[in-house]
Amino acid sequence: MKRIIMILFFAWLTSASAEYNITTVEKRGIADDIVPCKWDNQDGVPCVTISKGINNSNRIGDKISPTFTITKSEIEKNNLIDLTKVLNHIQGIDVTQSGPTGQQGSVFFRGTNSNHTLVLLNGIPINDHSTPTGAHDVGQDFMANVQRVDVYKGSAGAHWGADAVGGAINFRTTVDYQKKIKISGNGNDKTVNGNYYTSVNGFDLSISAGQHESKNISALSGADEKDGTDNKSISVNVSKWYDLVHWRTTWFARNTFTDIDGHSLAIQDGKWADNTFYALQTGLDYKNSSLTLHTHSYDRDYDDAHYDSLNYTLRATQQYENFGFGFDYKHNESYSETQWSTDNRDLYNLGYFFNLSHNIFSYSHRFDEEHETYKLGFFKELDQGLSISGSTSTSYKDATTWTAIEYGDTHELTFAKNNFSATVFKNDIGALNTDGIEFGYGKDNFRVFASHLNSKSNDTVSLRRPNWALGFMHTKDLKNNFSITTNYKYKGKHLDVHNVNWSTISMPETHLLDLNLGYNFHGIDFGISLLNLFDEDYESPHGFGQEGRKFTLGFNKSF
Repeated sequence: MKRIIMILFFAWLTSASAEYNITTVEKRGIADDIVPCKWDNQDGVPCVTISKGINNSNRIGDKISPTFTITKSEIEKNNLIDLTKVLNHIQGIDVTQSGPTGQQGSVFFRGTNSNHTLVLLNGIPINDHSTPTGAHDVGQDFMANVQRVDVYKGSAGAHWGADAVGGAINFRTTVDYQKKIKISGNGNDKTVNGNYYTSVNGFDLSISAGQHESKNISALSGADEKDGTDNKSISVNVSKWYDLVHWRTTWFARNTFTDIDGHSLAIQDGKWADNTFYALQTGLDYKNSSLTLHTHSYDRDYDDAHYDSLNYTLRATQQYENFGFGFDYKHNESYSETQWSTDNRDLYNLGYFFNLSHNIFSYSHRFDEEHETYKLGFFKELDQGLSISGSTSTSYKDATTWTAIEYGDTHELTFAKNNFSATVFKNDIGALNTDGIEFGYGKDNFRVFASHLNSKSNDTVSLRRPNWALGFMHTKDLKNNFSITTNYKYKGKHLDVHNVNWSTISMPETHLLDLNLGYNFHGIDFGISLLNLFDEDYESPHGFGQEGRKFTLGFNKSF
């Protein structure tokens, strides 16, 4: 029945034409005329920080390694509260979360492991080095203060350094030039966030703050108590133009307090996690040059463990039309204390990198203290609207408390014709081997994707990574200022570990459908969200239940 419903939805959606919301936007206002470009009302993004790819001015490199971008307006229109919801709408990415919103979340890029993903804040790595495996907890990242999310699929070690083995996620927290407030929720959830903007003596200042509270279901499937989360965040962004020089500063802070449960062998009702993150970043931009000084810290407390880390980073880049170079210096201090052990780490790294392009080729190389990584790619227009691109690259993941150093090789090939693309890829990361194919089509306000994946470690099928996935996203403008946004994702059968006896089991397929109805009344955007419309009763991972059908109301007002 669900498949029949989805076919009818698909037929209706494809009959419409409107405006495409998931965008990749070119940089404006710096390289061309140095005029401060404050706001692009169509995309809802400050255009001074927008870049299409990893290497801003390397056009061939941009086409070889395209960036998938979700803007602030898209996040709000689809009621994407946290990062897990954002990533669920991108092909080639699988997300699991140990219960509802706020619980621990893991992300798998193209079948790689969760600790093979690098997370950045405005281009600076922020992975927590005190974690036992080096994996970033995507369940803690809420979207209240984020202007956009850039996602890089595939190896990016030649540019970012360690840990960007399967992919990278970059949060952008720049000056928001709107005064606005957004409120949404229901009886068990509430989300409030807003932004204040002012300009004083040429200084642009914006303060964004938000809070999300929820208490819906137990994280542990079958338990009676309701587990909840309380997330608070604030971002202060300051920017000023001095003729050809742009100065920027960001202060970001968040705290997430969550009730957590454990496995069914030792039900942990009443357990809790308190996760705090701070970051301060300042820098200068001059044409295609940039200098950034950054520091961040984690303080994570559980009722039976404690983790904290402190990072300092200095990064400088210079990009010309066909050549760019730079360096970064990183110092990481970390400490962990559990009922089993304590661990102290003090890591330093000085990295140098460069990129160059000629004709149809692009090459990037990076030198770290003990490692070298590279990426060689090409892009060729074969005919009008038809192109082929490909790359081969290397990467590595640093050792952690529980894991050793890992090295990766990535190969991918893409054919694109107008709005259609097909990508084949292969990753070899130690004992882990992944390969697959991704199909995508996007035009105007409609996007559809499908992917097939094989992921094995030591010739054993990897857990929590389905072979098949597909989905679509569409926004249709209706009459009288109404609009409807539809998000659907199919996740095929996959293997998992049983939460009681630890045996390998097969998990069923899932069909997740979200509807968002919007209405604009005298400048106020009202929204109704129907999440998990099919009321899918599923666990991801096994033993940890997810929220069923949910109904939320909200409004968004700009002043």
